[in-house]
Amino acid sequence: MKKTLYDILAIEADATPEQIRAAYQRATAELDHEGQHDPNKKVILREAFELLLHPQKRASYDARLARQASLQAQSAANQDKPEVTTAPAQKPKNWLAPAILIALLLAAVAVWWSVKQKEARNKLKEISATSEISPTVAASRLPAQQSVSGQGNSDSGKSAEEIYALRSPSIALISVFSPSGVQVAIGSGVMIEPQVLITNCHVVRSGVQYRAKIGKEVLPATVIMADEEFDLCRLGVPGSSAPPVVLGSTDNLRTGQKVFAIGAPQGLDLTISDGIISSLRTLASGRVIQTTAPISPGSSGGGLFDDAGKLVGIMTFQHKLGQNLNFAVPADWINTMSSRRASNQGVGALTMSSIESQSQPSPASASLWGSWACMNVQTGFSMEVSFSRNTQVSGNMNGKRFYGNYALNERSLTFVGDISLSAQVEQLGEAKMLINTDRGGRLACARTGT
Repeated sequence: MKKTLYDILAIEADATPEQIRAAYQRATAELDHEGQHDPNKKVILREAFELLLHPQKRASYDARLARQASLQAQSAANQDKPEVTTAPAQKPKNWLAPAILIALLLAAVAVWWSVKQKEARNKLKEISATSEISPTVAASRLPAQQSVSGQGNSDSGKSAEEIYALRSPSIALISVFSPSGVQVAIGSGVMIEPQVLITNCHVVRSGVQYRAKIGKEVLPATVIMADEEFDLCRLGVPGSSAPPVVLGSTDNLRTGQKVFAIGAPQGLDLTISDGIISSLRTLASGRVIQTTAPISPGSSGGGLFDDAGKLVGIMTFQHKLGQNLNFAVPADWINTMSSRRASNQGVGALTMSSIESQSQPSPASASLWGSWACMNVQTGFSMEVSFSRNTQVSGNMNGKRFYGNYALNERSLTFVGDISLSAQVEQLGEAKMLINTDRGGRLACARTGT
């Protein structure tokens, strides 16, 4: 008998989801321990895990196994029956000529069909070789009567509805909190392994506590690996039952190919949008994906999927001065991550220094970066504050520590985090600043560090 998915994971047919998950983790750990192994084994293990962990798919699979077992039992029973031989009936001699004629006609039809199929295959190869389109798209341009037999709908891309149904159970809304428990940021994440999410490091950088909402599950998360060079962070989510996605590769991507982005723009979790691959851009770290699939703040860390439902990229940043200029780091990088800080040429540096907009920051914002000591000499209100390049702010106000993010819009300065503060920047220079706040009144500030 052929191996079943239960045999592949070495579990019983009545195994619980917890036993399935444990068996999958054990099997993948054994493969990783072996070092050199067939990568297809890991793919087969993941497909077996995903199917058996999905209740409806598992029920359908068990029913198919039962039917196969019944057919095999029936076939074995038939083989055990004694053969009954009877003398062949003699056909009238006048049937011989029509039978030969029918056989010749069937042979002629078979030859004609074989020739047509060969012509269609050659035509498909010719179209694929002379254009930058995939064989699937080339096949769709052939006349209906020349379609290659056996392809059917298996090679046709999935619809947005199918992609959403297939991958939305693996997408997380990530909430980021300060040490005091105040929410300071949101982002998206994708389940790539059992109880492991992938997201952008710039999503989690602004806080120290994290929570992942995946479907109806809301679970605490922790950073288990940070590769700031790639701007990719792995988050452990113990207790999550969300299924991992299947990883794709940029090697199979072509400009113009349709893709789908699923994430949580502006905190609206499980939002899907579609677009095309605009280009594959080369950076020092490698190729990144440029796409027209719309994203917004909060989409960072979400998944970019091809029309087969494979994860090909992690949505990372957008060009703030253009339309439909969105970028994703390739899913290929997930398997090559390591714990490291961002270099000046890495993707992490792009998001940290606001080069994601491909524009220089405003002179006012650049002048604000650094540490300041502020005082209202009339009321005694004091504040020590540090502004970072990636919109983080920290310090103390009248001796009370605070942490969060800031925004400077022309002369309007706001803090969001442990405290909420609004101010108007009346004067900003290299060494001095004068701001009028809604808490301490007019504060004179002197720079204490860069």
